[in-house]
Amino acid sequence: MSKLGFLVALVALAMGMTTAPVAAAATERSTSPVLTVPPPAPSVVGSSTLVRTDNGISATLRTTGLEPGHAVTMWWVVFNDPDGCEAGFPGISRCGPEDAHAGRGGVSPNHATGHVIDADGTGEFGSHLRVGDTSRALAGPGLVNPHGAEVILVLKSHGPKIKGLVADQLHTFGGGCDDQSDAPPGTPPELLGEPGQNDCAEVQFSVHQPE
Repeated sequence: MSKLGFLVALVALAMGMTTAPVAAAATERSTSPVLTVPPPAPSVVGSSTLVRTDNGISATLRTTGLEPGHAVTMWWVVFNDPDGCEAGFPGISRCGPEDAHAGRGGVSPNHATGHVIDADGTGEFGSHLRVGDTSRALAGPGLVNPHGAEVILVLKSHGPKIKGLVADQLHTFGGGCDDQSDAPPGTPPELLGEPGQNDCAEVQFSVHQPE
């Protein structure tokens, strides 16, 4: 399984990702497609919007094609210093998996929210991340550069609901998962979660570059 923040490695493609910033005072807004994680081939299944202010970032993500009854979490993967990255994809991102592995770009993955998916396979997620808030960070400094950070929203499936573990499935990185080895080193135990029997995987993502 790929690690959070490494999904950009799967987008060496021309998906026509568009970002439309609209600046109003200290507020910036961008919209990007939600893409599936290949194989067989990535496709656009939804849309996400990111709002940046001096105090933090807010995101809404609406998508389709998720497994009904599965627990799905959304994660902020924040590259606070994209200028410090060296292995991004031209036209898509400044930062890439090699940067994350090397600890470049001030990378910090943070739990955003989680839901059990309805019968129609659609999902709506929303969250806010304050500057300096590391309470839900797996690693790194949280968000320190709201206007300049490259932000990747990642959806991770924790598989079908497991009796007694649903809360962990929705609020931790590895809740309900039979393999938690992809957790960043030093992940707090309360964010790692109780393991289970499910095969967990990142299934969709959306990239927001700074203006």
